[in-house]
Amino acid sequence: MKRLIVLLCLLFLIVPAFLFSQNMGDWGLAYGDWKMVGGRLVQSSTKAGMAQAYMRLPQSGIMQYEFDVKYIDGGQDNFGAFGFHIAIDSPAKGKSWGNGKSFLLWLTFDPKAYGGSGVYGQAYYSEADSVMDMVHRATAYQLPMERLKDINLQKMAMYALPVKARVNYRTGEVKVWDPVIPNFYYRFSLGGPVRGGNYISVRSNSLAVSFGNFKITRPSSF
Repeated sequence: MKRLIVLLCLLFLIVPAFLFSQNMGDWGLAYGDWKMVGGRLVQSSTKAGMAQAYMRLPQSGIMQYEFDVKYIDGGQDNFGAFGFHIAIDSPAKGKSWGNGKSFLLWLTFDPKAYGGSGVYGQAYYSEADSVMDMVHRATAYQLPMERLKDINLQKMAMYALPVKARVNYRTGEVKVWDPVIPNFYYRFSLGGPVRGGNYISVRSNSLAVSFGNFKITRPSSF
């Protein structure tokens, strides 16, 4: 449990010209207990294993995605996850494992399944709502155990964890910034050029969280 704060502290921070900023009334609710609270998109169920909400947003070229995540509840069982889909062609309108043709950037806390610190960044390729597979080894991107100490669980719900990722759709290269180490990012490939998409989505697994402060931009370079 002490390590769970990093579940809200690994994913992906500042660039020009917003393409989208904080118009959350456009979110479609696929599955889970979603509502708007104080300008934030809240998923309040700790039982919904495939909670998901989506929004229309054309994507191509170089895109940068930024938002923050706040933990609410659900980490008591040492299991939970959150993430977001990019380049969705047609979003799922109900409970689903995948989300159309898209990629999912995911942060999972599951020491029982993966061992080690239990906190891993992962990327998936979704072929359809019911078909989705990881694009790399499941334990390739672990947050080291030493990064998880000295966590104040009493203040967990106060943290807003910044998420920042940049995707080059022409090459399939991805950068995911570390919210703790300044100017440090993880870099990996989705396997080649990525077809652009028309939607994004946010999702959680057995975890109540809120999402806010969205900024989607088109940087001039990767």
